[in-house]
Amino acid sequence: MLPYLNSKKYLLISAYFFTILIIGFIIVPDYGISIDEDNTRINGFVSLKYIFEIFFPNLVSEIDKFTNIPSMTEWEEQGIGVIFDLPTAFLEWFFKIEDSRNYFLMRHFINFLLFFVSLYFFFLLIKNRYNSWILGILGSAFLLISPRIFAQSFYNNKDIVFMSLFIISLYTAINFLEKPNFRNAIIFSIISSLAIDIRILGVFLPILVFSIYIINIYWVENYKNNTIKPLLLFLILTPLFITFFWPYLWQDPLGNFITVFKSLSNFDEYIYNFYLGQYVSSQNLPWHYPIVWIFISTPLFYIILFIVGFVFIILRFMRKVFKIEESDYYNNFWKGKNELQDLIFFFSFIIPLFSVITLNSTLYDGWRHLYFIYPSFLMVSLLGLHIIKILFFKKNKNLLLILSFLLLLPTITWMFKHHPYQNVYFNFLAGKDFNNKFELDYWGLSNVNALKYIAEYGDGDINVSGVGLSDLHLSKAFLSIKYRNKLSVIDDIKNSHYIINNYRNLTVNNINQNFRIPTNYKIFYEIKIDGVPINTIYKKVK
Repeated sequence: MLPYLNSKKYLLISAYFFTILIIGFIIVPDYGISIDEDNTRINGFVSLKYIFEIFFPNLVSEIDKFTNIPSMTEWEEQGIGVIFDLPTAFLEWFFKIEDSRNYFLMRHFINFLLFFVSLYFFFLLIKNRYNSWILGILGSAFLLISPRIFAQSFYNNKDIVFMSLFIISLYTAINFLEKPNFRNAIIFSIISSLAIDIRILGVFLPILVFSIYIINIYWVENYKNNTIKPLLLFLILTPLFITFFWPYLWQDPLGNFITVFKSLSNFDEYIYNFYLGQYVSSQNLPWHYPIVWIFISTPLFYIILFIVGFVFIILRFMRKVFKIEESDYYNNFWKGKNELQDLIFFFSFIIPLFSVITLNSTLYDGWRHLYFIYPSFLMVSLLGLHIIKILFFKKNKNLLLILSFLLLLPTITWMFKHHPYQNVYFNFLAGKDFNNKFELDYWGLSNVNALKYIAEYGDGDINVSGVGLSDLHLSKAFLSIKYRNKLSVIDDIKNSHYIINNYRNLTVNNINQNFRIPTNYKIFYEIKIDGVPINTIYKKVK
């Protein structure tokens, strides 16, 4: 799998990825904790307890970690996949990790490690598509230098984990389609099952691959000499692996799978999104919600390249549909397996996005539920870059690489400047007043550093409360013990020494009385992004 052994190219590639890994491990502790992480941790222990009840029932009462953990039947969120939460729960129990900061940090390290692995597979996808390790490096840098993706790679154990597994699934899917044998069928079956077991939306890729496989059998000469046996093996193994990796499905695989799928399509919780200056229910979002979020939170350079690649794919498709005469112009771009790969990437982006829009699916917290389509978005962007290279830089490829690096510099600079708050990245399309239009730190990651600041510079025993959607109890649990012991989190804002506001679910006009800061509190400290506060600490004054 590792390319270019015993070569300078291999050394450069190794140095690139090794540097990313080291930097990532160094900065993991810099990031805060999201408001969902305690719930996902419990989700893992629910499944772990369930496994022990089946195989080691005598040990359940002896394991302190299972205290206050509900049974599988009592747990209301069985539909949450456990392919990340279950192994991390096991590691927490096996290594007897008791301190809250340590077991959440352990989860963050593993979160980033999985993202790092997927980054390498993304490099392989690009290298195989364009037969260029240099473009592979550049394309993987596109994924890495995506501020929101980069920040959430350390703590988002739902959407980023799913995206990471989806990238690896894409790689194994293409291998399976290009070389339809038993080995590739088994590998794709395992990896796609893991993706499905984190988010049931992962079923999309096997369905797409199945459709392409059937078409290839009838239309592609190379497939005519192959039997359908590898496909049948995949169809048999995938449901088995999905069930095996997800304990909730063990009692009733088909029934529980359908239940989870229905819960996905019938999600009835009302979550209000601050979108274009108004609060809009997650049940009644405008059709353009995901598109706008993609375009305002992605570096503009990638968006321009995507438009070029997207237009080209449409033109290429129309040429084939209307049987427009083949030309040298098109021959330079698309041949054989490359065409198939481009179609997979294109459909992996457009079909989920189109489905979410047409089905009016529930979305909230920006477009994080659709992060899994972002690698395909970037693959279309890289196609756009490839086209630009052929049209304008055929004799000066190095110049295009230099220009690309220069165009990445503003984003890199922004990420360094605003570390560790890359999760609040907006490009200029959002406008300078983006805080009056969109959610900022919706998961409350900045609360940890806000509490740390209070612990460092506050006086005596300190009571802290929060307004907006601020789970300060969880944020406090993520502090080191020396800071944790200085603070008490209370719910009564009028009797607290400090109030933290992370602006989540805070109306523009500050109408909600529960979110209104009392007049005897003054600004003590602010965390800002591009001059806009994403977290404000208020101190009580006499």
